[in-house]
Amino acid sequence: MGHWEVVMFILALEILPTLTHVPIAPLPFKCPHGSPKTRTDVGTYCGRRETVIWPGKRTTQVDIYYGIRYAQPPTGSLRFKKPVPPIPKPDQIFNANAKPDACYQYIDTLFQNSAGARMWQPNTPLSEDCLFLNIWVPILPPAQKCAKDQKLPVMVWIFGGSFYSGSSVLDVYDGRFLSTRQDVIVVTLNYRLGPFGFLYLNNSWVPGNMGLWDQRLAIKWVKDHIEKFNGDSSRITLFGESAGAVSVSAHLISPWSHGFFTNAILQSGSVFSYWGVEAPKKQLIQSKRLVEMVGCGGRSGRDLHACLQLKSPESFIEAQDHLIDPNVFFSIPFPPVLDGHFLPYRNSQSFAELGYLKPSGAVMIGMNANEGSYFLLYTLVSNTSFAENIETLPVATHEEYFKALHKVLDIEHDRRPDLMEPLAIYTDFEYKNYSEPDNAQTWTRMLEEISSDRGFKCPTIDFAQALVNRNRGPRNRLSLRSVTPRTYFYEFVHRTENLPWPKWTHTMHGYEIEYVFGIPFSPVFAEKFYRFGDAERELSDRMMTYWANFARTGDPNVLANGKNIPSSESPPTASREASPWVSSHSVDASTCLPHHLPMRHWQEFDERTEAFLILDTEQMTTGAHPRSRQCLFWRRWFPIMMQQAERLSGICPSMT
Repeated sequence: MGHWEVVMFILALEILPTLTHVPIAPLPFKCPHGSPKTRTDVGTYCGRRETVIWPGKRTTQVDIYYGIRYAQPPTGSLRFKKPVPPIPKPDQIFNANAKPDACYQYIDTLFQNSAGARMWQPNTPLSEDCLFLNIWVPILPPAQKCAKDQKLPVMVWIFGGSFYSGSSVLDVYDGRFLSTRQDVIVVTLNYRLGPFGFLYLNNSWVPGNMGLWDQRLAIKWVKDHIEKFNGDSSRITLFGESAGAVSVSAHLISPWSHGFFTNAILQSGSVFSYWGVEAPKKQLIQSKRLVEMVGCGGRSGRDLHACLQLKSPESFIEAQDHLIDPNVFFSIPFPPVLDGHFLPYRNSQSFAELGYLKPSGAVMIGMNANEGSYFLLYTLVSNTSFAENIETLPVATHEEYFKALHKVLDIEHDRRPDLMEPLAIYTDFEYKNYSEPDNAQTWTRMLEEISSDRGFKCPTIDFAQALVNRNRGPRNRLSLRSVTPRTYFYEFVHRTENLPWPKWTHTMHGYEIEYVFGIPFSPVFAEKFYRFGDAERELSDRMMTYWANFARTGDPNVLANGKNIPSSESPPTASREASPWVSSHSVDASTCLPHHLPMRHWQEFDERTEAFLILDTEQMTTGAHPRSRQCLFWRRWFPIMMQQAERLSGICPSMT
């Protein structure tokens, strides 16, 4: 080897190790042949086409786009800040084939062996880089070619989970069945949870309500780009359940969101729920406690934000876990806050009057028959024999019943036992049926009704009443009292036959969702969790039709072919054997629209009738003035009793 060759060889040995540290740009993603591809002005998205198999072996197809980024990763300097849109990359192809990571969250393991609990657990890894949305686009068959030039209505789902858990890609939120059965585009979205989404320090570094701002940015992304996916940007309906319903109602009353959607569906929740929003003073105290727990106390402003940036995400989740009070019924450590900005309300009166309500659109709102039983499972498990065998009734003695009742009533977290006792006695008197025996069944029934009414049913009903009562009183430039949205109310009463929870829980909180999404038709869900019967598939088909009708027109009675469900007292019924889904599904080629099951007319909820539809596998019925006596008790009489008890105990009434 010559001199120069030796020199070059030595230089190569010295340089070679450094080359391994040179970053290599990833190769451009290439969309596989045959995969759906949608071009927008922020990038091109490559999804996947999948086939949906229905009863009778009929098939439909859907294009699925998982993990479309709608915001920059909320990490580093963007942690606890409002979301920032991603940089547009119109020439880049993005892989939209993989389900996105779930946002960092608390993982509950109390009933980890139960399919009923596992179905709500994240099914993808946890990450702070989680601000993605997912889209299901139905592929119209040849018989419906005439509809290909028509833009499809869009339904944007906001999941629940107490604002500290959940994911947009749970199996129960699979949008393929609702999308292809009803020819609608379904969108689900992630948003930051727990302290990442709702820590509040009342400054620009940690402004609060980051999770709501996430949702707003995702909804805006849909508004701006859904036309490219064959969606109609003028027909966007938000729908959500529990904390998701609170979120939907927040967008209804926040001027920051009004221009991005048309109609709204609230399932089992509203901003009137005592757990749904928090006063700024209380949220600030709670947030400062967490700041101390993660080791950033004594700092402020930029220094505090810099300290919070350095902490691991696990440290925030661990601190939050300590802030969940096991002695309180339905403890949510970080809900949205009345910040005066996203929620521009500074006093309870303007909030109660929905002063900044969206000035157009329609609202569907409803509840389940036994909302409270799901939370009794978790609230009571720590102090009864129920922990060993959940098939037993949760309260075995009168003493246990009153102890549990104290929990359900103590939403302030800090009331004295001597103060709670008269309130518990008064509430017990209101709900007691003296023709019933004084036993475990009666106590369980009363606890469930009390927790359902106070936590879910009455706040939901109150919100509906506030919507339809807006013409009362003088008009105001801000309150827009002249605007009364068309409102529809429901109660879901069916308990899934194979639900893996004890029988006493009945129609639990959250278990209407599977019917809205068409999950009774999902073989994947059946294999992982539990199965459904033919009557339940029929119920799901009807509910999907109502929800999609509402998304199309703002009226659940207007079918896809433009015809109205007749408003007769006894609508025609069909045998299960004649059901289009149990036997076969056909399409009317002349109208390019699917046939539908017989439906009952859904009467509008108004100030006079307060009519509502009862959703069940049996023939659907109607009702009026839901829970009127009970909600009057919680709205008017219980606060008076609480003030009297506080006065007698020498405690100043709490101000929220």
